[in-house]
Formats: sequence, structure tokens, C-alpha cells
Amino acid sequence: MRFKKALVLLLVMVLVCGSCPLGVLAEGQTMVIQSLDEVANLDASSDITDQIIVIYKNQSTIGSLGLTTQDIKGGESLNAQVDLIEVADSADVDALVAQLSENPNVLVAEKNSYLQTSALPNDPDLSKAWQFERVGADETWNKVDNSETVVVAVIDTGLNTQHPDLADNVVTGYDYVEGTTEMVDLSGHGTLVSGCVAAVANNGIGMAGITGTANIKVAPYRVGGLSDGDKNLDVGYICAALYEAAARTDVKVINMSFGGYMVSAALRTAVENAANAGKVLVAAAGNEGSNANYSGELAVPASYNNVISVGATDNTNNIAYFSQHNSLVDLCAPGQKIYSTTHDGAYEESSGTSFASPITAGACAVLIAADHTMTSQQVETLLKETALDFGAKGRDDYYGYGMIQLDAALAQVTPSNPLTIDAFTVDKPTGQTLGTQLTLTATASGGEGNYQYGFYYELNGQTTTIQDYSSTATAVFTPTAAGIYTLSVQVLDEKGNTVKKSIVNYVIKEKAAPTIEYRTHVQNVGWQSVVADGAVSGTEGKSLRLEAIEINTITKNDDLGVKYKTHVQNIGWQNFVADGALSGTEGQSLRLEAIAIELSGNDADLFDVYYQVHAQNVGWMGWACNGQPAGTAGFGYRLEGIRIEIVPKGSAAPGSTVNPYIEK
Repeated sequence: MRFKKALVLLLVMVLVCGSCPLGVLAEGQTMVIQSLDEVANLDASSDITDQIIVIYKNQSTIGSLGLTTQDIKGGESLNAQVDLIEVADSADVDALVAQLSENPNVLVAEKNSYLQTSALPNDPDLSKAWQFERVGADETWNKVDNSETVVVAVIDTGLNTQHPDLADNVVTGYDYVEGTTEMVDLSGHGTLVSGCVAAVANNGIGMAGITGTANIKVAPYRVGGLSDGDKNLDVGYICAALYEAAARTDVKVINMSFGGYMVSAALRTAVENAANAGKVLVAAAGNEGSNANYSGELAVPASYNNVISVGATDNTNNIAYFSQHNSLVDLCAPGQKIYSTTHDGAYEESSGTSFASPITAGACAVLIAADHTMTSQQVETLLKETALDFGAKGRDDYYGYGMIQLDAALAQVTPSNPLTIDAFTVDKPTGQTLGTQLTLTATASGGEGNYQYGFYYELNGQTTTIQDYSSTATAVFTPTAAGIYTLSVQVLDEKGNTVKKSIVNYVIKEKAAPTIEYRTHVQNVGWQSVVADGAVSGTEGKSLRLEAIEINTITKNDDLGVKYKTHVQNIGWQNFVADGALSGTEGQSLRLEAIAIELSGNDADLFDVYYQVHAQNVGWMGWACNGQPAGTAGFGYRLEGIRIEIVPKGSAAPGSTVNPYIEK
């Protein structure tokens, strides 16, 4: 639950006390509530059966309801459309729901409740990641190269955003449990679901989501899951997340791997709002297909209009024994013994329509990435028309229209002329110093009509506009702070289509430092070209080892050299070499595993040397400096890439310095 600032409560007390004589607000007196800041916040002790979901009409607020402190004792404003309130007396819940339902400012009022994630217990002893080959994703994983990011909102138990196989494919969502954009997944369900959509492809580790290398990201919305394996999701939070995701232009698909068998006007209203916003809505059909009490029943939200209801198949293409079957099942996808990412940073196999749903949601995102003009109805129709028919001929209650076939569906997509940024450049190379004027230039094509260009940069997590939307395709700015910049342009056409492109890791230094040049010897490639000052030498995502390195300093005014040593497979640490000499091996097929670099010369104490390595199974590690080891030892992991940079003594590190070296 989010915690309101004490200052807010203090101000309320001051206003009340300042306008009334001491003693006026005696015990038993009530106050009309204008803001939920005036009552206690909901917390872990709040009883969900005493909570009411309120969805407002026309930007109304709690102040329009005429409620008093005698009516409610707590509440939480989830967003502009949705509030949760807690009644003061449990016996009054139904009466207050009826009263609020008649209020002209209220769209829906209903008792809050839980839905449950649609996952079954894990079975870790079967083959891995078979699911994507069955739906044709092995043929499509690298076929879509969209410039504009397509986002899948995953409304679930959160996400381990640091999972090495997911981190690069995550954008900001919201944690309604804690009231923050900082995301966790204590339950584990949300991370499993997200891996099915967007586990990073072609990164040399783990698995790949169905979206492959397409520019598709996951936005996690945490709406429950208070502990490991907790399946309870708060309906009030779900409604708020649906409204939030519906309002985002980057979100094209919403996945809902949960369900229940109750009537909920609030959930139906929130789903309808998202559908009216043009989102593709995908939901798990349910896991009660073999449960005598629920078999054949309609689960929500899967059975709502404009929601794709997805059943689960096993690895023999038969409908899973648990998969719910009814007249509103639309499609099926693999959902039994599915291999995916876990909230502890590893992988495991799980079963449930919870996983058939995100596989289908990811397929929808790929189709939209291939042709951004596709509507939600067109996406659903195409998946149905190209599905592999199982069971009774034609649509049936178990398989729906059949198992999705992404390769067949993608083959029928004829992309329109998409809005594209053909080039985005900065007129000077990275490594400039403060006070240097930079000119950004962009060139766009496709789309509709004339273009508007917006330029901005991100530094230390803050985004600053350089030039707001205009017809000018260039922008000029002078950095006023040192650091690592992300420079970006966003182009808008006359139809409202947008596309973004960025230049990352653009370094601005506080003052001039000597140049450091280096090159690496790469497996199957040989010596690469010389690079300098923070550029990457080596490879990333190609599973090729570094075998040797040469480093040198270039300076006119400083007495500065460099010495370095490497940790080599089967050899260990070699002796230091200096100023362009080879460290490592050549022609012996031995990998570099770690490196240490120091500056030498009379002016060495004026500068720091930083270096960062890309290690097998780890990725980019933290920056090390001034002789610290960087890389690994004892794991048998190869170095694959390296960046090196010299900065004035005491300057900020180029990036995080956490875990530059690990040793077994």
C-alpha cells in the first residue's frame, strides 16, 4: 500500500483546528470527506470484504460523493478513475454500495474481491521451451524489426526487473500494492508470465520470449501477490491498472493471466474502457476444466466481449486436462509444462492457461510491430484465420478456433508504409567536454503527411527537453553537466503516429583527459579495429571469446602510460605488459576471463582509468578502476567485450561500479 506523507495529515489537522474552536470536533462528530488524504490509508490489516471499488464518471472525485468519516474509515486513490474505500462498519457495506451506485458521479461501485492467477504447480523434469516451436515462433523470432516500441502491459504479481533475461525488455509500469514504480515480484507468477512474452532473444543466455528480437517490451503492473506463490490479485487494483494501461499510447496489448467466476461490473467496465481505447486484450480461459464444480463455466475477464480467451495445450497438441472449455474460448496455445523466467533470476517449468495467454499476447504484439496500423479486431481475426485446427472441425469449446500459428499469421501481414527515423546523428563523437555545442540531426520517412521533431536527453534518470515538437529536423544544445547521456528524437506525423530513436552512452567529460585506445583479438574474427574512450571492443550476444588485448594512451601534454594484465584460461593471471604490448594469447584458442588496468607515468595520479567487461552468462558487469580486477575467475566464463575510459582524478564513474569482478 502506498503511504501518504505525514505532512498531508498535519495540514489537514491544522486546517480543521484553525477553523474550529478547541473541542468542537468532539468524539462522535463527523466530517464530510473531500479527499482520501483525510482518512486512514489502506494497509495489510484492511479487510478486503470491507472495501468498495468506486469508478468515477467525468473526472469526479471522492468529494462529490457526500461521504463522511462516519461512513468510511479509510481509502486509497489508485488513479483519476478508481478509488478504494473502506467502510467504517462492516454491516454497512451492501447499503453503501447501493447508495453509491445511485450517485450520478459514479460509473460503478461494488465490493472489492480477489481474482486468482491461472497457474498450476510446477513440474521441473521435462524438456525446455518447446512451446515456441509449436506456434511457429522459431520461424519469426528475427523477422520483425520495428523502430517504434510496442508495449505489452502484464497485469499480474509484478516482475523481477533485474532478471538477466528480461531486464532489457522492461519499461516502467506500476506497483499498486506498494504505490510505486519500483517493481518487485514476491509471488513469482508475473515473472513467469512476462518471460513467455519478452525474454530477451539472441543474448546467449536462458530462453527467448515469443516476441524474439522485435522491439517489444513488457510494462508490469503489480496488483497482488504478497508472498511466494500467493495467487490473490486485488480486483480494485486490476481495474486501476486497466485504466492506466488503456491511457498509454505505447501499450498496444494487455495480458490478464487471472480469472474468476463472479459477476463484477467494475472489472467489466475497466475491460470495456481498455477495449474502447483500441487495446488487444488477452486473458487466460481458466484452469477449472476438470473441476466438477466449474467445468464448462465462463471465467472472467476471459469471457467478456473484446477479450481473446485462450485455452492451454500440452506438448502433444492435446488440450490440457485442466484447461477450461466453454462457448467463448477463442484460441489455444501451449500452457502445460512451460519453461520460463522466475522471480529469483532463474528458470522453471509451470503449467496453466496463465502461460497460454501471454504466448498469445506476445504473438499479437508481433503482428502489431509488423504493421502498426492493425486494429485489435484485425489482430484477433488474423490469429483465428491462421490457427491450426484441432478437435472438432471448425471452432469448438476446447480449442476455440485452434492453436495460434504466429508464422502463418505474420506471413499474411502486409505492412503499411511505417513512420521511420532513417538517421539520427550528433555532429561530434562521444567524449566531448563541458561547454561543447552539439548539433542533433534527424531524418524521417514513411508515415502520413508532414513531420514534427522533438529532441531531448536523459541524464541520471531525468529527461530534459532540448527542443519541443517543431518542423525543424535539427536541434542545438550545450551540455551543462558531465555524465553519460542518452540523446533522443521523437518524430510525429499528421496521423498522430510517433517513432523514437536514441543515441546511448554519449559521454560528456568535466574536462579534457588523455585518449585511451585499444583493440581486441576475437575468436573466429581476429584483431578488431582500434577504438577509443569508452567504445566497445569485442562482441556482444555472439558467444565469441576475447583472446588478447592491446592498450595504449594518446596524449600530448601529460606524461601518462598504461600497463595491464589478463587472466587467461588454463594459465591464470599473466604478468603486466605496457603501452600497446599484447596481453593474452593468439592462435591458442584460450579465452580471456578477467583484466586489470593501471595508469603509469609521472601524471598517473591526475587521472583515473575505468574499464567494464561483458562476461558470458553475466552481461555487462560494473566498472572497475585503477588496477581492480574486472571479469570472473573460477567460473569458466569468457570475456566478450570491453570498454575503457580515462577521466580526471575524482570524476564520477562512467556507470555503476557494483560487481565488476566475481570469483569462485
